Amino acid sequence: MSLLVALILVLHASIHIGYICGPAWPFMASDPWLVTGLGASPDAVRAAGIVLVLVTFVAFVLAAVTATGLARSLWKPLIAVGAVASAIVLTIFVTPWTLPGIAIDAVLLWATLVRGFYPAPFFGSAGRTSSGSHAAALRRRSVG
Repeated sequence: MSLLVALILVLHASIHIGYICGPAWPFMASDPWLVTGLGASPDAVRAAGIVLVLVTFVAFVLAAVTATGLARSLWKPLIAVGAVASAIVLTIFVTPWTLPGIAIDAVLLWATLVRGFYPAPFFGSAGRTSSGSHAAALRRRSVG
């Protein structure tokens, strides 16, 4: 389960890179109509978008690492930073294609901050004893 969560986080993070180096469609970082309509400079909005994309990417990739069991205490802050930065980018440069990403961010925030979700660690000592796996320890107890 933790590897699947890590893969989903890396995939979600990688899609955001399309705003920086991908084609203009469906990532329309060159036309932030939502905020430029409010008087913001398109160049300033694009620069802020690039920074937010980089924050999103780094936060979600690091969260994917924590999903495997390493630096577990950083899971919640990384998910919160990544999901909020992602949601801001996806809202600023909104298209119909960004709506699934906003839904992913909402689910990540809800599951992590409200429900306390954390994927079972893939690495580390959880579920293991000093002489092997948890299942092996249970077999030894039932035999002896």
